[in-house]
Amino acid sequence: MDNTKIIELKQVREHVHSGDRLWIGGWTLVRKPMAMLYELIKARLTDLHIVNNPGGPDTDLLIGSGCVSKSETNYIGHEVFGHPYNFRRMLEEADPAMPFLHDDWTVGTGTMRILAGALGIPFIPTKFLRGSDLLSPEHDGFKEIRGIDPKVPKIKFATMKDPFWEGEEFVLVPALRPDVCLLHVQEVAEDGTARISGGAFLDYYAAKASRRVIISAEKIVAQGSPHKAFDENVIPGELVDHIVEVPFGGHPTAVHGHYDNDPFWFQEYIAASKSKDKMREWLEQWMHASESFEHYLHKVGRRRLDRLVADGALGYSPNIVRRLDKIKEVI
Repeated sequence: MDNTKIIELKQVREHVHSGDRLWIGGWTLVRKPMAMLYELIKARLTDLHIVNNPGGPDTDLLIGSGCVSKSETNYIGHEVFGHPYNFRRMLEEADPAMPFLHDDWTVGTGTMRILAGALGIPFIPTKFLRGSDLLSPEHDGFKEIRGIDPKVPKIKFATMKDPFWEGEEFVLVPALRPDVCLLHVQEVAEDGTARISGGAFLDYYAAKASRRVIISAEKIVAQGSPHKAFDENVIPGELVDHIVEVPFGGHPTAVHGHYDNDPFWFQEYIAASKSKDKMREWLEQWMHASESFEHYLHKVGRRRLDRLVADGALGYSPNIVRRLDKIKEVI
């Protein structure tokens, strides 16, 4: 067995550092690498620069934990479950002790930026932003640190006319090159080949664009395991530095074919995130007081986890609701 890439969950802390520009894979409420992010919170990292497309409970939680000084994405929220109060509070109530800047992009331009990073080019032309208010200098969330912070482009965008054809004007957006990419997938082979069932989103391009890639998976499988279709081998092993096996490692987000979103987690978390004091208590209870991820899952409860487990034919759980005003407590 080639286990040179396999690490323990706690070792993730050794490969992500304060000040890193961090890409978080998945999509809003799907396949977020939550177990690895819990380790970063427990390690009390600071000054992280979050880049993703889009952000969900992962980003709001890191912001509320004091781990993040900068974020740039198109959306941060919990979709049907509720509002990202930590993110909102950091924007509306400036705290000198926890400086925070946010720069807005769009889904399309965020995709183009990580594609440029994967291609190894410094920028990429697009029509997406023509006519958008995002081009207005007053909406540049990073204007005060451009030319100062080496991980922030010197300008937000540039324009040029097509030199090859009719001279049409394009917007040039800068490439994204994260220091670290964290992904959670259904299976990963011993060499790091990641197998994703359902939407792969931008995970391949983020892995290609990033300097270090760490993948957590529901299961580590033997190399060449034949029971999965080849088209699910989304990320080649040569792009991956470390892998870790973490069942339920995406909780409370959904992992297709394994488990669904946990509405009970969102109900409690969103209520806590409405104030600094309640958020601090929630963090102590669920993050810092949990000795391990297994301990965290034990506190969540086996009955609740079983309710989230996906139906084999459907790929999701039919036993939960996706509106908090309809939720019923687990007895």
